[in-house]
Amino acid sequence: MQIQATDLSARLLATENLSVVRARSRTASFDVKSRVLTLPMWKDMTPEIEDMLVGHEVGHALYTDGDQYFEPIRQNPKMMSYLNILEDVRIEKLIKRKYPGLRKRMNEGYKQLNDRDFFGVKQVQNLDDLLLIDKINLYFKAGFSCGVTFTPDEKVFVNRAEKTETVQEVIALANEVYAYSKEQAEEKKKKQQQELTPEDLEDAQDKEPEGEFDDDDFDFDDFDDQEEDDTDLKPKKQSKPSKEEKKEDKEEVSSDETESEPDLESKTEKNFAKQLEDLADDTTEYHYHELDTEYYESPIIGYRRILSETKVNWTSDTPTRDELELVAKDNSEYEKFKTETTRAVNYLVKEFEMRKSAQLYKRAQVAKSGSLDMKKIYAYKLQDDLFKRVTVLPEGKNHGMVFLLDWSGSMDGVIEDTLKQVINLAMFCTRINIPYRVLAFTTQYSENHINLKKEDYNKMHAFQTAKDLKNEGKNILSNADAGRFHLLEFFSNKMTTSEFHTMAKRVLQRKFQWNKGYSMGGTPLNEALAWVYLNIGNYIKENSIEKMTLITLTDGEGGALHSTIGLETDGYTYDVNRQYKKVKRKHFIRDSVTQKTYEINRDSGVQTETLLRMIKDRHNIMSVGFYICRNSRNELGSAIRANLPKFAGDYYNQIETWRKSFKTDGFASVKNTGRDDLFIVPQESTKIHEGEMSVTSDASAKAIASKFSKFLNTKKTSRVLLNRFIGYVA
Repeated sequence: MQIQATDLSARLLATENLSVVRARSRTASFDVKSRVLTLPMWKDMTPEIEDMLVGHEVGHALYTDGDQYFEPIRQNPKMMSYLNILEDVRIEKLIKRKYPGLRKRMNEGYKQLNDRDFFGVKQVQNLDDLLLIDKINLYFKAGFSCGVTFTPDEKVFVNRAEKTETVQEVIALANEVYAYSKEQAEEKKKKQQQELTPEDLEDAQDKEPEGEFDDDDFDFDDFDDQEEDDTDLKPKKQSKPSKEEKKEDKEEVSSDETESEPDLESKTEKNFAKQLEDLADDTTEYHYHELDTEYYESPIIGYRRILSETKVNWTSDTPTRDELELVAKDNSEYEKFKTETTRAVNYLVKEFEMRKSAQLYKRAQVAKSGSLDMKKIYAYKLQDDLFKRVTVLPEGKNHGMVFLLDWSGSMDGVIEDTLKQVINLAMFCTRINIPYRVLAFTTQYSENHINLKKEDYNKMHAFQTAKDLKNEGKNILSNADAGRFHLLEFFSNKMTTSEFHTMAKRVLQRKFQWNKGYSMGGTPLNEALAWVYLNIGNYIKENSIEKMTLITLTDGEGGALHSTIGLETDGYTYDVNRQYKKVKRKHFIRDSVTQKTYEINRDSGVQTETLLRMIKDRHNIMSVGFYICRNSRNELGSAIRANLPKFAGDYYNQIETWRKSFKTDGFASVKNTGRDDLFIVPQESTKIHEGEMSVTSDASAKAIASKFSKFLNTKKTSRVLLNRFIGYVA
């Protein structure tokens, strides 16, 4: 047992000589009969959080009678989280009433834990999608400023929770909140079934039918083992089931029926308990990793090399008439695209210059010029300031952009639309004369290594072997094997106009991917972000960039980086008594410049979010993402999984929220992905619709005004995304 200052505080708060024990336990607990308060060995604890947790447990010690909750939980185990949350509301109200000075301390403690996302709602885009019990939990612990709102019906339950004084009132309220949540969930399920769209039905038909036989699901080894034991294959005499067996069968049926009910368990209570357990777990191993900084060769494939390597396959040495006609058609289509793009680029340039000028005037300073203002001379006896003033405008910041383009197979259906957006933005950068690079990350360029000479291949293999041996046993987060990751520099501010348009015409055509090494394969997104993290600082310095923007155009779902010692969350180790036991493992990356620590795991989406945050924190840059996709529930569900790996909300509600944004704005804005903003854009919204206005000669003034209003509204709606984008980069 270890005595700390808070142990005495616990005794004083409880107004009795409690036995306070510091143990290697996962959670704090209180034994009502023995009057023993057990506190864990908490880690990373601030004084406010420590006081909050102690005050909470003392509240249970003073006011909770656990025996009264056994029967309601036995009747419905799902009620446990409801009872826990509402009982917490009651006892914390009572302990604050007894010790008013504790109120501010507990509020601050909960706020700090909420900032650490202990409730697991950081990536929930709309808190209204949470269950009522979760909203109540957030409201009374994290405070009203957390963003939770209630409907008039829900507010009745909130007011009752605030007024509970007895355990009986808590039990009655918990039952009613559970019943209300169940009713709301069933209504939502009916609404889902009624609102299925043709795309959803098509997705459902594409899925593999359930119940089909799959060889992978059958373990032939188990079958062979059974054949060896003939006694197991003999038919057994059927006996009449006993009363106990009947009872078990009945309970199983009841359990199956319960499983079909909607998930009404409180997620915030579960997340909070889990996070608190992790905070108090002294058996957890902490591993700190570093990013691999060694490359066999620079992964950058320059634009001149790309133009050179793809030129030979564009037409034959002696093109036929058909080939020449195809080339002419491609040129004609590109000229049409270029004309359409010019409008969007002009609009981007205008908005950029306007916002940039506004920022300059916002930072303007007024200074004395040093010469007399003759209009003020008459008041020389009344005021001292007789000098002219001049407004000093600061010089504008030097901007720069780096684009990361996903050149993987999963982008195949939207790659043309995505490339057009890239070309739009690249032309915008060229027009305003800022440095930029468009880098497409790929695994397929390694195909060119097939043509390597034997001695060059042996060098590459020797490099990888030596690096693996050197990093063995070290916490190194490795990039792809030598030669397996490259960045194709499609566009750059260093290109001539001719090179730019030649590249644009090539990449927009499907046959560009026929060139060896330029097909679409894997998704080294995290390798690309790791490279940016390590190298974008040099790019900023070389180009004297003061405001840098990183733009990702990807659907996510990149491959995970692997560590030389593994990223498993469970393992085995020897404790102080040399006993071999299972332990939990946590993994972190620590930035040597910012001294910040980031938690990671094997999940590629978590790694992506972490790397994006690391880039922002170290290099102080703006980060914006574009994800162009089909407007189907299946694909939007994939967008949630890939870009919000810790999402704990309702998938259906989130998808419907995005779809509403598609209708009103033409895109959806997603926060907390590691970027400043991620724009989910349906394919049909990727073009700028200028709108057309046609007026007949006999039209009335009212009709003309109506059409003009619609014309302006069409232009405004189609440009919302461009406005939002410029707002970030200007």
